[in-house]
Amino acid sequence: MTLAIEDKQAKDRLLKARADMVLNHPFFASLAMRLTLKEDRTCRTAWTDGKTFGYNPDYINILPRDKLVGLSAHTVMHPACNHHLRRKDKEPEAWNKACDYVINPILLDAGLVLPDGFLWDDTYIGKTAEQVYERLIEDSGDEENSEPDPAAQKSAPDKEQKNKEDESSSTDDSENGDEKRPDPDDDMDPGGSGEVRDGQTSETTPPSGQNDTDTNWDQALVQAASNARSMGSLPKGIELLVKERFSPTLPWASLLSRFIQQSARHDYSWTRPNRRYIHQGLYFPSLVSDQLPQLVLAIDTSGSIKPVELERFGAELQAILSMNPSLIHLVYADMAVTGYEMISDQDLNLAFAPKGGGGTDFTVVFDFVQSQGINPCCLLFFTDMECRRFPSFTPPYPVLWIRTGQSGYTPPFGQIIEMLPDWL
Repeated sequence: MTLAIEDKQAKDRLLKARADMVLNHPFFASLAMRLTLKEDRTCRTAWTDGKTFGYNPDYINILPRDKLVGLSAHTVMHPACNHHLRRKDKEPEAWNKACDYVINPILLDAGLVLPDGFLWDDTYIGKTAEQVYERLIEDSGDEENSEPDPAAQKSAPDKEQKNKEDESSSTDDSENGDEKRPDPDDDMDPGGSGEVRDGQTSETTPPSGQNDTDTNWDQALVQAASNARSMGSLPKGIELLVKERFSPTLPWASLLSRFIQQSARHDYSWTRPNRRYIHQGLYFPSLVSDQLPQLVLAIDTSGSIKPVELERFGAELQAILSMNPSLIHLVYADMAVTGYEMISDQDLNLAFAPKGGGGTDFTVVFDFVQSQGINPCCLLFFTDMECRRFPSFTPPYPVLWIRTGQSGYTPPFGQIIEMLPDWL
């Protein structure tokens, strides 16, 4: 029995490729660091399951540095898009092809160089992996329905004999303690850029109780995009991917209304029967309060908010609150709280008069709410998110960030809705 010795040269080349990514492709570097390197001579190229970056050192050693960087970025994009959790009962090879067709245009647009043989088709740009997979399966079905190739039929017995020989060879290797070599006919990475394998979800936690999905890839994707954006090096394809994946498709005013209504406290009373059912001889409680007792509205006055945006926001919010009366704590803030007033449902008037114009510090608003003993049902923060100073704690109430400008940083808590310019 022989013990496999790790190929130090291959591992060093992968580590150097990651170092190159830190300098030239920080978005992909941030994600790649989350995968543990593992030598695996049983695969032809490389693979990941969302936790491990498996690689064949022989393949790694023959790749030029730029294509090794491309391989690393390609492989990590699979878990970043949750490809390792989305296959379900799909055919593995077709699923790998579909995922490659989706992410390769993004990688090439970001300036990366992929290994020779990578998959590309203009018709699949902008499609989801599931959509491409269905197309591939349909095309495969069309090919199967065509007349059989006599040469292929003739070679079938030879292939069967080859499989038997491979099984025998595999048994011999196992007995000798040698690792199984990759079979070119059993290749789940047809593009040669990194295979995606199934990862584990919370429903498939190992018996030991340890969950293999240590990385929340949705959160990792957002954080990596935010960091790269702050460095001015976020690829356009990634920006679009993040927006399509996490940005709402409904108009911001509808989402704002839904958030406020969901935050309303509903109380039922038996002392006031529901008149809708009395004529049926049924006695049910009625809804006696759907008010928001207290709501905090924070306005970023750092100077980057346009007056027309603030005016539009105030009009929409006033219409929504007229249906859900509440006591509003209006807070203006930049680096400090620059203004505060209380507005009741009797004199609802959201003609904003911002004061300030300096930098931004989100923490001052939450500290102010806590110091004043305000216990709101929710807090709405109107801002362009151009600030990294967030509270170190998660507030005990729902928070909604109404973001303008389509940029800024991602908050560690709360929900975000985009107030896009074309909706104004």
